[in-house]
Amino acid sequence: MRSIARLARRRRQGLTLMEVLVAITLLSLLSAGMLMALRVAAGAWERTNTDLMLDRRIAAANAILHAALEGVVPAWVEFRRPTMASPTLALFFQGQPESMRFVSAYSLDSGPRGGLRLLELQVVRAEQGLRLLLNDQPHPGPAEAGRLIVGAVDDPLTRSLRLFFAPIVAQPSSFIVADELAGCAFSYLSTAAPNEPARWLPAWSRSDQWPAAISIQLAPRGDSARLRPVTVTVPFRSREGP
Repeated sequence: MRSIARLARRRRQGLTLMEVLVAITLLSLLSAGMLMALRVAAGAWERTNTDLMLDRRIAAANAILHAALEGVVPAWVEFRRPTMASPTLALFFQGQPESMRFVSAYSLDSGPRGGLRLLELQVVRAEQGLRLLLNDQPHPGPAEAGRLIVGAVDDPLTRSLRLFFAPIVAQPSSFIVADELAGCAFSYLSTAAPNEPARWLPAWSRSDQWPAAISIQLAPRGDSARLRPVTVTVPFRSREGP
């Protein structure tokens, strides 16, 4: 009798095959749920990290462009025209929809203590969209900088010379200010006519006066959750030369 009772207790303490299958199924469902939760968390972290890196890149580009434009200094250069025996003086500034060239007191390496620099901004096409490049080199002086002017014509509308510059060329040392952009354009504020309202122009053609301000529009690639287009607008303190 004791043996039969002991055997009955052992059977009651054990697990049936159905109970084992149910336990394994529940464990599998729990593991699958945890795996899905980890995947969702990893995806959210990756998207957040991507957005954060984009925000940092745009913020850094904003700071660099502000510093470079706020450091612009009046620079007059000499260049020769075929019809003129003596050199011609002109305000050194190139302003196009996707390229800009000017003299600034800002340097990428030394900041505002780098001396006069010749800065070139150029929008180029890349695999992942548009890219904004910056060439930073020492200001070579009025005569050497004047060699970048390849032509000039009299503009009857502004009564000044309209300058034509050599193309800006990307170099191995070119600094990538912003990358993976959906759009990037420069515009220039004109207040030349006293009886006309100020207006933004896609290009600057005057050689005797600077624009009142410069605006650079940066449109990052991405969906609506990312940083929206950023506009860098900097007024010019000194607009005319001697």
